[in-house]
Amino acid sequence: MSGDISLEPFFNNEVSEADGLKRVLRVSNPLNPIEGYQTSDMDMNPGSTSYYGFQNKDGAYYIMRAIVSGAVTNYTYSKGSSGYDAAWTARTTQTYNRFADEF
Repeated sequence: MSGDISLEPFFNNEVSEADGLKRVLRVSNPLNPIEGYQTSDMDMNPGSTSYYGFQNKDGAYYIMRAIVSGAVTNYTYSKGSSGYDAAWTARTTQTYNRFADEF
């Protein structure tokens, strides 16, 4: 129907219009606790344990740890409101939790 707009709730949000044009629409999700964070550092060790550091513009951070065991990858997280550099340096000794428990 002409004029209908469809929004996808997650990635690749698009607005489809009757004239055949598609435009990307970024929708802010206040329920997404990691929105606004950007990659700061990566310590990648394929087939083993890797670490990925993220910060937001206010200095809050989280570090994601990925542990690979065979075909299974386990992701856990550590976060803080400041002190990213010290946390990144100590990334291998941080306490990590499942996403739902950390955020």
